Amino acid sequence: PLYEILYYQYEVKGSVKTKIKEIPRDVAEKLINANREKLMVYADVLSKANVRARLTGSIDYRDIFDEHIIDCAMALPLLPLKTKVIDVGTGGGLPGIVWAICRSDVSVVLLDSVKKKCAALEDIVRILRLENVQVCCARAEEFASLNQEKYDVATARAVAHLGVLLEYFSPFVKIGGKCIAFKGPRAFEELREFHGKEKILGWSGLEIWGYDVSGKRLFIFTWQKASDAEIKLPRRVGIPEKRPWWR
Repeated sequence: PLYEILYYQYEVKGSVKTKIKEIPRDVAEKLINANREKLMVYADVLSKANVRARLTGSIDYRDIFDEHIIDCAMALPLLPLKTKVIDVGTGGGLPGIVWAICRSDVSVVLLDSVKKKCAALEDIVRILRLENVQVCCARAEEFASLNQEKYDVATARAVAHLGVLLEYFSPFVKIGGKCIAFKGPRAFEELREFHGKEKILGWSGLEIWGYDVSGKRLFIFTWQKASDAEIKLPRRVGIPEKRPWWR
């Protein structure tokens, strides 16, 4: 499979070898089953909102549940107890709303820069009566300048290059916190570009978790926030993608 080829290339050419661990799927599935009714309501509401705000790739609630909600739930075993989460570039609230439904001890900030998406998210949160969720409409770089080191966990799904995500995450997360990035197999190519330099942003302790959803092999990349970044963060809007920190 492609992921095995990419991982092999990464392992041979990369500076550090990292074994892929398997997500404890039984833990995730127990939480999914316990909250299935509300998760299905979320899938239905999201499918309807998707027609006007383009929040996810599908408008079929069954596809949303099977491919998106189940995917997001796979990270639930990796979430600490009573944790504050920021979901960067959340789109339709994935993974943040899934986590908030399944874990009432988790408080979530859904961050997106598109006003139409944020308005739709406000409606979704209201319909689902999620008291542990807040929607914020802003660019990540601007929001980070006012909310430095306020969160235990930063996360994103299908947002940006893995290295760019680490820069977005860094100013948000407290030392001792972590980041959780959802990625496909090509993330190993992205990882090879900067692996071994993460200390510049304060990250260490990379772990890679594998799992399968709807016949696809997917991965979650996590790092721990071990120290302050060695460069001044956040940088100006747009700079993280235009001038990658590792080059």
